[in-house]
Formats: sequence, C-alpha cells, structure tokens
Amino acid sequence: MAESPRPAIGLSVGGTTLAAVTADRSVTRRAVITLFRHQPALVGLPTENPVPDEAGLVITDFVDRVGDPVPVVATDGSVHPGEGLLAEALRALAGVATGGRPLPPAVAVTYPAHWRGPAVEALRRALRRMPEWSATEPLLIPDTAAALTALQADPGLPTRGVVALCDFGGSGTGITFVEAGSHQPIAAGVRHLDFSGDLIDQAVLAHVVAELSAGGAVDTTSTSAIGSLTHLRAECRAAKERLSSASVTSLPAQLRGFRGDVRLTRTELDDAIAPALAEFVAAVQDGMARSGVRPADLTAIATVGGGATVPAVTTALSQHLRVPVITTPRPALTAAIGAALRASRGPADDSATALAPAAPVVVPPVLAEPPVPSGRALAWSEADDIPDLAPPLAGHARRKRDPAPTTGAGPLLKFDQEPVAAADGPAPWYRRPMPVVAAALLVILAAGAGPALALEQHGSAAPAAPAPSISTAPSPSPQTAPPSEAPANPSSAPLQNQATQAPATAPTRVVQAPPAATAAAPPPVTETATVAPPPTFQPGPLIPTIPPIPKIPGLAQLLPLPSASG
Repeated sequence: MAESPRPAIGLSVGGTTLAAVTADRSVTRRAVITLFRHQPALVGLPTENPVPDEAGLVITDFVDRVGDPVPVVATDGSVHPGEGLLAEALRALAGVATGGRPLPPAVAVTYPAHWRGPAVEALRRALRRMPEWSATEPLLIPDTAAALTALQADPGLPTRGVVALCDFGGSGTGITFVEAGSHQPIAAGVRHLDFSGDLIDQAVLAHVVAELSAGGAVDTTSTSAIGSLTHLRAECRAAKERLSSASVTSLPAQLRGFRGDVRLTRTELDDAIAPALAEFVAAVQDGMARSGVRPADLTAIATVGGGATVPAVTTALSQHLRVPVITTPRPALTAAIGAALRASRGPADDSATALAPAAPVVVPPVLAEPPVPSGRALAWSEADDIPDLAPPLAGHARRKRDPAPTTGAGPLLKFDQEPVAAADGPAPWYRRPMPVVAAALLVILAAGAGPALALEQHGSAAPAAPAPSISTAPSPSPQTAPPSEAPANPSSAPLQNQATQAPATAPTRVVQAPPAATAAAPPPVTETATVAPPPTFQPGPLIPTIPPIPKIPGLAQLLPLPSASG
C-alpha cells in the first residue's frame, strides 16, 4: 500500500534545460552553471539570475559529459567532472524552487532514458556527496517513466493498445513505444537527432538572417557578428515559444547594418521546420515497424519536452498517424512533475505498474503414471509377443488396446479411458448348442429333399449317374463322413451317398461340389438362401425311398422316420 503524499520536489535533467517542480512552484533554467569562490553556485544563464557580487566562472555543455572519464575544462584551465557539475546545478535549482527554504526529504531526479548504466551510477555517487542529500539519497528514475506517471495523472492515458511517447528535447527527440496498461516499453527507445529544440532555433535564425540579408545591408561574415548572432539566436528561441500560442510575433535584432524588430509568423516557422518534421514522422513510422507495432495497435501519441509546444508538431503527428496526441499545457515540466509525484508516493510505490499477487492455484490430485521402460519401446504392430505383465484387477475388465499402432513419428500420447464393465447378459443365440444342432438338421433335410424334387420333376426314370454329393464345410476345417456301401436297390444308392455325418460345430456355409463325369448331365442343382420345409410325398409312379436319417448323439428325435415301404 502506498504511503500518503508528502512534501516532495521533482528535478529533471535535459540536454539543454533543467527543471524543478514543487507543490507550489516550478522553475526552468538552461543547463549552465556559474561557480564562485565565496558564494554558492548559480544555475542558468547570467540573464536568468540576479547580478552576483563577484565574478564567476561560467561552464556549459556538462550534461552530456556525465560519466565521462575525461573532465570538463573551464575557460580558466580548471577541470571539473561532468557529474559533479550536474549535481551542483541540481542543488542550486532545488534551492531556487524552494525559495531558500530547507529542501524536502523526498527528492526524485529524472535522467535521460538513453543514458547508460555508468552515467547513471556516476550521477548517483555525485548526488550522495551533496550535504543536503548525503543522509537521504534522491530517487533516480528515467524521464520516460516520470513523464508517463505525470500524463497518467493528468490528462490521462489509454488503458489498452500501444502509446508512442515522443520526448522533444533540446539536443534530440526520444521515441519509445510502451504498453498502455502497464507502461512497460515494448522495445528499446530510439533517439532521433535530426529534430530537436536547438535545430528548430537554428532554422528560425537562418530564416531571419535570410530575410535581413535580402536587403544586402546585413554583414554576418565578420567575427564581430558572432556575439550579435548569439544574442539573435536567443531571441529566436523566445519567439518560437511565443508562437506556440500566438500567430505572429516580433523579435529585436541588432546586427551590423540593421537594428530593429523583425516580424515572424507561425506559417514561416512551420515552413522552416517542415523538412525536419517530415523526417521525424517517418522515423516514428519506421520505429513502429521495427518494434512490431501495427497501425491498428497504436492508440495514442504522448508528447513531452519543450518542442511539443510547437503546433505544427501536433498537427503532423495527428494527420499522419491518425491517433490522438496527448500532451500537457507545459510539456517542458512533464518529467519534473512525474518525478515529484513519484517522490511524494515513496520510493517503494509502483502503483502505476504494480500487479496484485495471484491467488494460489489448487491442482487436483493426478494418478501416478506407470513407469516408462528404458530404451526404445516397440509399437503394438512391431512386437512379436506381448505377454501379460500382471493379471487384471478384480472387477475390472482388461483395457482395450489402441487400434492404431504407436510409432516414433509423433509424440506418445496417453489418454485415460473409462473402465469397461464386464458383460453379464446371456450369451448370443449363435453360441448356444441347441440352435447349432437344429441348424445342422435343417441342412441335412434340405440335402435329402433336393434330389427328391428333381426326380419327381423328371419322371420315373432312374438317374444314370449318382447325384453330386453335398458336403458341409464347418469351421475351422470341414470333415465329410465316407459314403456308405451302395445297396442292391439302384434307386436308393444315390440317396445313400448323400448322407453325411453332421459336424460337431455350427456349419459356416454350404458348398456345391462339381458333378462327376457321366453320360448324361444331371439336372442343375441350385442353392437357395431359404430353408426348405420337410418334403411331402405325393402319389406317383415311382417315389424313391428316403433313407433313414442317422441319429445325432445328444439330439432327441424331432421327426418320425419314414417307413421303407413308402
């Protein structure tokens, strides 16, 4: 849980500008420090501070030298480490922000996000050496994180998608893509050096000098014009800032051959920075492609830094990327405001990105898998013999095997199957003994009725050759009983050859054997799928006598045997 807000101060470090924010005051100064022998140092340009009582040593361009083993050399030949100069400038800026009162214990300092670890650690050590911060170390955070904290508080950021954070600094512009909900960077930030506050000031200065040189009275080639151009550049910077809210302004110019005011409009400013701005928009689109951010994923663009006040910047980003542009009334203070908010919440507060601990996951008990044998396991189709390793448990049926063999082409998957209960119902009809015997009897009756019908149709003439014998093919192998001896009666001989021993098992099919070679072809015998009823005898000239049906062991006599007399 975050602590209650407490008095705090936020300090931000930029390439060309330093800023400080407290609960009731904000201050911005140029990254310039003036050192004195007998009084505290002053931060900012000499024109931004009261006139000192003694002459001091002015040092610039020290922010980019933080962490550099080579110290900064002043005009008097003295050397100073860059991080020491920056720490002294931040202490002086904090004193200006508090109006000379004691500094609050909660202090947060932002550093450029493109700084490397050695530079950050060098600044940390330098801040510890300051008497005001020796007991309580200031909180160091990157400026992108501080800016997102301030924008989340006011005016707010989207909660989904991707946000492109553009930090328009004095020496370059940083481009960072972050998740809208967690504020975590998607990829490493990109620093675009071709569009910055200093380059905008240089473009405005070139436009003003070109306008003055059109009359031919301005001389900018002499060495005496260097000081005048430096002063004119500062005026161009101030005019640029005024054009963020006005459509036209004027700036004083004091050059050799011209002294007066120069009129500058917002349209002229937009035309002066148009080429560099177009390259920056292309750099943002290229950064999206490199970071894997689709145009549909981009939900907003957040702009901070002094360059974000230029209206043309907001217009170009909105027109080309088709998303809202979120900024603050004073974007140069956004990072310092975020630092003050983080310091007031405490160093351990991460409310912008904190996640609640997840509830413990209860895993249901899982039955232990059987041990996997070592070596290569054979598939069901490859194993010659698969012995039963253990008998099945009582009350459980043996698990069915997979119909498809398991091979090494894919991973071995095991699925739990429900145990199949043993069938307790009655056996099927075809496994009972009585139906099997009855079926065999019907086959024998059909074999005897077939020749009788054939003889009745062809008259009383006796057949020249015996009728083909019909044998049954039981499973697994058919066994046919040998034919009995032929009797004296020629009419009954063929019928006696037809009698076969009934198989002990159920017959599977009836096979018609080919007829023997005879003088006259016997009548064709056809098979029918239906079971023929018992033959009925009608009076005729000659009716062959049906031989007695041999008794089948274990079978009661179902039909009365016909008498030999007919």
